[in-house]
Amino acid sequence: MEKFFVGRGTLVLSAAALAVLVFSGCGKKNETAPAAATPTPAALPVASAASSAIVPVAAPPLTGEITPAIVQNGPDSITHYLHFPKDPALAKHDSVVQFYCDVSERGTVETTYGVVGNDKAFRTAVQSALDWGRFQPATVDGRAVPAYVGGTVFFWHENAAPVIVVSLGTEERDRVGKMTNYIQPQLIGGLRRAAARVIRQIPHNFPVDGQAEVVVNVDEKGVVKSTKIVGEHPKGSGLGHLLERAIEGAQFTHGFENGKATAGSVNVVADFSLL
Repeated sequence: MEKFFVGRGTLVLSAAALAVLVFSGCGKKNETAPAAATPTPAALPVASAASSAIVPVAAPPLTGEITPAIVQNGPDSITHYLHFPKDPALAKHDSVVQFYCDVSERGTVETTYGVVGNDKAFRTAVQSALDWGRFQPATVDGRAVPAYVGGTVFFWHENAAPVIVVSLGTEERDRVGKMTNYIQPQLIGGLRRAAARVIRQIPHNFPVDGQAEVVVNVDEKGVVKSTKIVGEHPKGSGLGHLLERAIEGAQFTHGFENGKATAGSVNVVADFSLL
């Protein structure tokens, strides 16, 4: 039987598993995400121009008591459904998998935007847990709210016994690897709602399809201080800028380190075919 820990220990992150643009392995619940459609050459400038023309309204910082979405043990938790692969040979391996998803105010995963790792069997194990399990939802002033959540799942062996560690951090490798009781910033309301605000501003209801990833730096009050486009597919589609605009007008929780407010970074991954 696996041992579970949430945010404990010191681990070495696999650069190969975490340094990739997280466009593979995207899906929603048990569905497999369709391949991103490639816009026609004439369509690319329109998308780029539309995204660059959108001017976001900066969101004020959240006030009152804030708690992030967290992972807890229990019969309905994602940890209850999280296991090593059943194949005996694969179960002897160690692996690292990251996930990016919207968690509803009920704690269920509404949409999975990315599940990333080198080993398909371990990615499948994490996706299955997200499909069936629950989080404790984020709250603002005691009210449960949706949130965009990223996390890293470590599968390894200790004295030949299988161990699974879940960290709610993805972007900052030092913090994630050291398991410093850190929870990275989370996008309140979820990515779908944030993206919908800017997609509605695109002229003529221009179809949006493809993927993008943006790194967001948030201060200790939850205010977005800077963003950086990591990549987009198709290149030149303007989806990176579109995602940036959505993020710049969104509200985030601050990071949490040992329960205290701290600045932090989060990489936001969007599959626009799911938005």
